[in-house]
Amino acid sequence: MKITVTGNSQMTLPAECVAVSLSAGFTGSDRAAVVTDTAALLERLRARLDDAVADGRGRDVRLSSLRTWTSVGDDRRGRVRHVAEVRGSFVLDDLSTVGPLLGELAGIDGVQIGNLEWQLTDETLKAIQPDVLKAAFTHAVQRAEWIAAAAGLGTVEAVAIRDDAPPRFARPMMARAMMADSAAPSIDLDPEDVDVSVILNVDFDAR
Repeated sequence: MKITVTGNSQMTLPAECVAVSLSAGFTGSDRAAVVTDTAALLERLRARLDDAVADGRGRDVRLSSLRTWTSVGDDRRGRVRHVAEVRGSFVLDDLSTVGPLLGELAGIDGVQIGNLEWQLTDETLKAIQPDVLKAAFTHAVQRAEWIAAAAGLGTVEAVAIRDDAPPRFARPMMARAMMADSAAPSIDLDPEDVDVSVILNVDFDAR
């Protein structure tokens, strides 16, 4: 008798790094001014992020090319608005710098902080994968044995295993910027642990 079951497992660990997405740009009626201001902001932002990730504190600063477009309002005046925007991301390995840096960036006119994706390092992920996979397979064996017993059969033997997806992580979270009494905003971070989950589809022969 063939039995096909799904085994899953999950391991929860504290985040070791965080990937931050952001956008920067301006909107206005003067196209040249919008583009000039956005280009200047991009230069300032790149310099600040390069400094923030120096000395091993972070990595992977990416700022995409400048995008511009024009929209026309639907009111009677039909005002033309020009938009210039840059999207980007970076990774911080030193989590003690996350709050202060995001507070600083959130206070810059034209900068919007997007998602925060709490992650594990590649080294940690490689180290824990064998244990997570083993636990998922053990779960599959247990389920197959239960099904075999319910059918009046005895031993089960795995004959095929499908790992249809890489390990999955907890979903990204939004950073919440809260204005304090001071001129600079403070960032209220509520970081989550990282959930690493694995799903295996296993075929068994039951006898």
